[in-house]
Amino acid sequence: MDEKALRNIIRRIQDDANRKIEEYKRIAEERRKEILEKSRENLEKEIRELRSRYEREIANSVNYILSQAKIRGRRRILEEREKGINAVFSQAIKMAEDDPRYRKYLEKAVRRAKETMGSGTIVCRKKDEAALRAMLPPDFQLKAELDEGDAGVMALSSDGRRILDRRISKVMDDMREDLRKDVSAILYGGAPQ
Repeated sequence: MDEKALRNIIRRIQDDANRKIEEYKRIAEERRKEILEKSRENLEKEIRELRSRYEREIANSVNYILSQAKIRGRRRILEEREKGINAVFSQAIKMAEDDPRYRKYLEKAVRRAKETMGSGTIVCRKKDEAALRAMLPPDFQLKAELDEGDAGVMALSSDGRRILDRRISKVMDDMREDLRKDVSAILYGGAPQ
């Protein structure tokens, strides 16, 4: 074989090898691009999923915080309303003893004690002692042992088994639930519930 033919064969082998190398480079580059594209898609998908999950978690946290704030706000409103209602009851108890009907209230309480117990002890405040002495039935004793802020009377039967509690605070407590609705409606609006 001559040298020229040998060179042609070598050149053809090199050209084939170069073409194969270029073909493999092209295939490798395409594969690299596919892998990168797939990786990018997977990464973007993961990012979307993470973002979605974190957005849900953040939204849940925000909703929880807002819900707790609303609950605390409502609780404060209810507490303040309750303070207002309690203030009305406290004021009503204080005003009761200054009412011109207070003496009649005491008379009625003493009469009821006499009717239900027959005899016993009337317990009052020092402030009401003189007025009650004038209306005390003969078979009752009088003791001024109630706190000065506790208007009204308590009656104890002679045998100590029965108690008639006609203190204004006790009567108001007994009526509190019924009156509370009306007081709330007056103070804060709306129909009584």
